[in-house]
Amino acid sequence: MKAKQVFMVVLLAMTVGLVGLQQANAGVDEQDSSSSPRHFQKLDDATKAKIEKFRADTKDLRKQMAVKRAEQIALIKRDSPDVEAVRKTSGELFDLKMAMMEKAKTAELFMFAKGDDKDGSNTEKRAKIGKFFTDTKELRRQIFVKRAEQQSLMHSKTLDTEAIAKITGEVFDLKTTLQEKAKEAGLPRHSHGKGWGRHHQGWQFS
Repeated sequence: MKAKQVFMVVLLAMTVGLVGLQQANAGVDEQDSSSSPRHFQKLDDATKAKIEKFRADTKDLRKQMAVKRAEQIALIKRDSPDVEAVRKTSGELFDLKMAMMEKAKTAELFMFAKGDDKDGSNTEKRAKIGKFFTDTKELRRQIFVKRAEQQSLMHSKTLDTEAIAKITGEVFDLKTTLQEKAKEAGLPRHSHGKGWGRHHQGWQFS
């Protein structure tokens, strides 16, 4: 992995902390966080210090995310799903993830892929992605919540086929809408698929 790509992996692993990179769905393609300490050591001292300060400053927020994520999982895996509780908790988790993302932006520790930018094309693309994230925040929140509802219904001891079919169709329609909006924004498909369509919903960022 190139040095310019490593930063995002290290940052997400270090900033998410207790929640875990995979559980937090932090917003880039999922990577093996076990390699992050090694990558972290390759960063310059100023960047290391910035990351450590960010972790200290967001300790309470990261704890809230860990607790809320555990609560969400427990609700999803109940034999008899409480869909309203799943919906409420998932919305709160999404909001916490967004708060983390904003704090990382403020601390200049969250950014979209860099790469060479001789012609300014990457700068323009990052601006498009940033605007897309802002414009689709509510839509991404809906997908995140609906996916959790879908999972809770799937874990039910008594499967409600009709309800599962309904929620699955709703998730599909919302995702399709997100893809269409990404296309309208001039963003390539891979940018709103696994890379940050599903994972950027909240720190999915569905």
